[in-house]
Amino acid sequence: MLEAWNSGDTLTVQAFGQETEVSIFSVGDNCFDENGDYKEEGFPLNREELDCLNWFLKHVDLSDYRREITAYCNKMYEAIGDTVIMESDLEQEIQITGIAVNISEITQSGDGSLVYPEISFMGECKCEPEHGICIGFRDQKFLGIHAQDWTL
Repeated sequence: MLEAWNSGDTLTVQAFGQETEVSIFSVGDNCFDENGDYKEEGFPLNREELDCLNWFLKHVDLSDYRREITAYCNKMYEAIGDTVIMESDLEQEIQITGIAVNISEITQSGDGSLVYPEISFMGECKCEPEHGICIGFRDQKFLGIHAQDWTL
């Protein structure tokens, strides 16, 4: 369990049964200072971000989402009339490079505010070379798969 971590630091995780080094970065409210400007890289993750990251590292295994990731890749390939891949091809198809932690407070009209925890695997994929891949989770539930800028 991580008790302290900085945005931009790297960590080794399992991706499709292989160890890979990923950058952990904050993209939520914590990445802004009191003036609303971006903080310099290397700032500490706050408690909410650490809790979200620890849950993610403990409970999320990309191998559990092979079917969904393969379907997403094949949908992208189908749009350009290209090849079909199998679940066994994912190790060559996708390179996970980061984990984005997005803890944002959103004000709802009349209802106060809601803390909006999202966390995503980010990376490169051959089926979408310009936009990469984002495998997202919100409130500790699988959210879906889209281009890399989806939950940012």
